[in-house]
Amino acid sequence: MTQTQRIGKLLQRKRGATSMEIIACGPTVSPHRRLADLKAQDWIITRVKVPGQRYGRYHGIAPIASFQK
Repeated sequence: MTQTQRIGKLLQRKRGATSMEIIACGPTVSPHRRLADLKAQDWIITRVKVPGQRYGRYHGIAPIASFQK
């Protein structure tokens, strides 16, 4: 499984994933680059700010073509 596939599974969870969770799962040191790669593959990536924190939680929706496989 590639890094982007692993990160895609994380983003599709109900609670999404933080940058640190993406780094731990990846293993990647540039989670924002992997998110950009997913966006280039027509993923819809949203960021929700965590209250009281400086970081956010990312959620992803896969492109329709991947649902048909």
